[in-house]
Amino acid sequence: MQKTSFPWWKLIVGYLLYLFFHQIYDLTGGSLIGVILGEGIESVYAHMKMLFFAYLVVSAIDYIIQRQKGTLGTSFLFSRMLILAAVPWMMIIMYYAVEATGIVMPKYVDLTWALICTAFGIYFCIRLEESFDNMPLRTSTKAMILFAFATAFITYAGFAFRVPDNFFIAPE
Repeated sequence: MQKTSFPWWKLIVGYLLYLFFHQIYDLTGGSLIGVILGEGIESVYAHMKMLFFAYLVVSAIDYIIQRQKGTLGTSFLFSRMLILAAVPWMMIIMYYAVEATGIVMPKYVDLTWALICTAFGIYFCIRLEESFDNMPLRTSTKAMILFAFATAFITYAGFAFRVPDNFFIAPE
């Protein structure tokens, strides 16, 4: 694997998009786009969804750039779909690891930790790209990745309107 310099633009743009999506519900007065992309319902799932959509936009921009340069990896789309389906869950388990140890953080420390976990989630997405972009995949693996991505997309959009249970509801 050839070493490349870290694409800082992806981390910065992804993080800014995440922050924008965090506020889009209020900025749009609760519009449909604000509900789907943002935090219409304060929940753990909403934060996973905002990371999903932020990295989806970064991936779309990256696709256009790489296609113009002629540097698209053979598994670009499938690697991005796999990362999109998996990394929001990984970000959340990193965030909750502190609580699982019994540590109760003051609100400002918790917010700082949440912002760090978000940055780490985006960083994790970007780091996985290099390894996954030219990974040979069987047809059955591609089908499972497509299924995981589709179900992630459906749940993020669907749960924007109704969060299913208390696991996904953030405590007050």
